[in-house]
Amino acid sequence: MNSEIKQSFVATLNMFDHKLNLLELLHGKPALATVNMFSGGFFTGKPQTRDHSSLFGIRPNAQCGPVQPLKLHFRHTVEGYVLSIKNEGENYNKKVSESWLEVLGAVDSEEDDPTVFTLVNHQNKPVTLNDLRTVHSPISLMTEDKKYVGGLTVKGSPYVYLANTHERSKITFILSILERKVSH
Repeated sequence: MNSEIKQSFVATLNMFDHKLNLLELLHGKPALATVNMFSGGFFTGKPQTRDHSSLFGIRPNAQCGPVQPLKLHFRHTVEGYVLSIKNEGENYNKKVSESWLEVLGAVDSEEDDPTVFTLVNHQNKPVTLNDLRTVHSPISLMTEDKKYVGGLTVKGSPYVYLANTHERSKITFILSILERKVSH
């Protein structure tokens, strides 16, 4: 078995006080947002309403009912991990990648250049499956451009998105391993 398969696994990502998943599961479908777009300090037109159902976000536990934990396949590569959704539904097997601004979303599996993630422990050191000795581990995610995954609000949108952020806004997730050595 090659090292990439040995380091691949299926796990859920959770948070203590927030639900984490696609906006359609946290807020209902369609998850609409009317956002003003700015570019280089210039207003680029009237606000546009878009469906953000396939983007990832977080929502306080008290504001939403039961939401299935986000189940992901972590496929190990030389650069890090490529994540794909393993929850049943229309987004099954789609990859987790930057999709709008620096917000993470579900994108088609055929995408040639998916976002690659590094798992980072509480000492800010990269880790792989070999380093995760317990079923539940606190981890942060870092994208290939060395930005952490954290919460992001956008003016005009009622949602808190999962997006590339600075270290001060990073989220520490609870990674719960379900299956080790999976070759999906």
